[in-house]
Amino acid sequence: MFLFLKVISTPALAESAGSDDRLSRTFGQNDVYLEIAIEPPQVDLKRDTMVSITISHPDEIAANLPADMSGRFQGFNIAGYYSEPSHDKQKAVVYNFRLIPEPGADVYRIRPFAVQTIDSSVHPPERSWFNTEMIYIPAKTHAGTVPASVETSVEPVYIRPSFRKLPYIAVLLLVSAAVLFLTYKVIAKIRFVRKIRRMSPRERAFFELSALLAKKLPEKGLFKDFYVELTMVVRRYIERRYAIRAPRQTTEEFLASATGSSAFNQKSITNLRQFLSAADLVKFAGVTATLETAESAVAKARDYLERESIQSSDDNMTTGTKSDSPVLRKINE
Repeated sequence: MFLFLKVISTPALAESAGSDDRLSRTFGQNDVYLEIAIEPPQVDLKRDTMVSITISHPDEIAANLPADMSGRFQGFNIAGYYSEPSHDKQKAVVYNFRLIPEPGADVYRIRPFAVQTIDSSVHPPERSWFNTEMIYIPAKTHAGTVPASVETSVEPVYIRPSFRKLPYIAVLLLVSAAVLFLTYKVIAKIRFVRKIRRMSPRERAFFELSALLAKKLPEKGLFKDFYVELTMVVRRYIERRYAIRAPRQTTEEFLASATGSSAFNQKSITNLRQFLSAADLVKFAGVTATLETAESAVAKARDYLERESIQSSDDNMTTGTKSDSPVLRKINE
């Protein structure tokens, strides 16, 4: 509680015009004093403005200016900076800034900044802060000289971010872009999955066949992988349409299940036996396949799916329904 009251306490300040060739302001808190001296007292574009900041403090208390003072001087460019111990006071440091006035600046002023104090006489060391106030520096005019006085403002002022924050801002932008990209990819994946699930068994089989052919596995010499995926296209179609667990059965187990099902006629079983047996020779017996045999296998698979489509269309026409969807029409073309 004591520390909180110490931080918010109003710093002592004194206003002084100093001598005719300088302006000064003094701020302080808990035996720590900060004096800002401005020379000359008015901005003259023909000469530099010198600002000296003197901090005096007891031995047991340390006081520090902000690490970056570049944004504190509005209407000026910092041409030089150095610090030196004060010869007039004990435990005092003078920070000297040589400023070049910017021609045509709307205002010349020193923005408020915070001074940190660390009291090492207690354990743990106690930290607190006190703020300076806005200091306006008058400028010479063609008609004469503005009276030598320092004006202060207690209104809130915008303090632009330090350049040291730019890397953090860049990282934040990159993270935001990555999150947006991942969100887009997830939404696109969900839409794609929904589109696939809404397809009929025949539509999905033709879609999977087109995707397999786009991989060009035979042209890459991956005949075994090609035959595995090609037979799985036909097996998954049969599973979705007839509820036979074709992908999980051997060829003989599947043909035995198909023979006992009323959904398959003898010609369909014969064609499937020839197609699956030829594929098994490549997958398991090490028979060498060629591009011609791969094309023949694709033709047999497509012929089976198209015959199933025609049979289904005939059945639907009998019942007065229509199953020729845009997806099937596009793939069959």
